[in-house]
Amino acid sequence: MTVKKRASDLTSLERFNVYYKKKEPPLTAMQKCKRFIWNPKTRQFCGRTGAAWSKLALFFFIFYSALAILVAICMWTFLQLLDARQPKWQLESSIIGTNPGLGFRPTPPEVASSVIWYKGNDPGSHQFWVKELSKFLTAYKRDGKKAGAGPNIHNCDFKLPPPAGKVCDVDISTWGPCVQENHFAYHKSTPCVFLKLNKIYGWRPQFYNSSDHLPQAMPEDLKEHIRNMTAYDKNYVYRTDMVLVLSNPAGRHKPGGMLINIACKAWANNIKYDKMEGMGSVHIEIMIE
Repeated sequence: MTVKKRASDLTSLERFNVYYKKKEPPLTAMQKCKRFIWNPKTRQFCGRTGAAWSKLALFFFIFYSALAILVAICMWTFLQLLDARQPKWQLESSIIGTNPGLGFRPTPPEVASSVIWYKGNDPGSHQFWVKELSKFLTAYKRDGKKAGAGPNIHNCDFKLPPPAGKVCDVDISTWGPCVQENHFAYHKSTPCVFLKLNKIYGWRPQFYNSSDHLPQAMPEDLKEHIRNMTAYDKNYVYRTDMVLVLSNPAGRHKPGGMLINIACKAWANNIKYDKMEGMGSVHIEIMIE
């Protein structure tokens, strides 16, 4: 003889089975959605009870806290190995290497272009190039509101290099026509172009301060120039230019309308030159209409 248990004597699992054995009327999609969000009979929210959600939240809190602590420790250790002023790997140990690239300013808006183009009789046409040069020389400008030079600027020359953490003072007001007040001579159709060696930390130029070991590929006029200089004045990185002027048939009868191709090459003992790779040289094109 089977004895039927009272509802109060049933276990939780038995009450659960009894509940779901009861045939319920079919639910609509909206009712199923509401039932999933909150089930009043099982007291479940989105399929989980309050205890299950609490355990899940506690697990993820501990997991992400441990992960954040691990990332913070790794980042702190990584920052202790870095120098805020210069990279850890330099010269032969770095990807950049020991051969500085040669660039020019102002640079065209198109990254792959090397053409400086403007209309000589149009003041608004050359404003872009003047602004680019002014922006490039901003770091060298002196603040007239402050007395003297900045705290990290030092008066130096080749015999008196700057101490650690200092830079040499450069007076750009003595650069003749290539100053901002003169619009860098762009309005006179004689534009100024500045050449620059890309910065490589730890790199120092090895000058041709002796006339006995000049490379054979060096132009004869540059060799003669070096031979006629004193030992002190030879402490320079030299450059040579090759200029090719291509006339524009449409502008044969006016001073403009010519494409000027200029190839500049830097000369120092530790500057390697490779025409195919563009090492140690730069190509510039100037078009003035």
